[in-house]
Amino acid sequence: MNTANTHTVRINVTVPEKVWNDLEQEIPNRGKSAFITEAIEEKLRSTKREKAFKRLASLPPTFVDIPNGATYIHEMRQREDKERSKRLGILKHI
Repeated sequence: MNTANTHTVRINVTVPEKVWNDLEQEIPNRGKSAFITEAIEEKLRSTKREKAFKRLASLPPTFVDIPNGATYIHEMRQREDKERSKRLGILKHI
């Protein structure tokens, strides 16, 4: 966590007693805020990533007329490599 240019706010949260007891046992008093902040940041990243994947999954397919995407990409890359080699004057023997 980079706290060099951040403002902080004080919050009051309620957690289950077992969670608090586990936190007390594992994290020193001077490290709890940083630990909780990192946990929140990690959960937020995960939630945002999950939402993005759901949005992507809901989009219509892009290449509906291509029966095999892997073959299409392989052939496209081979054509591009050949064109690039020709432009650069590189002879490739594959």
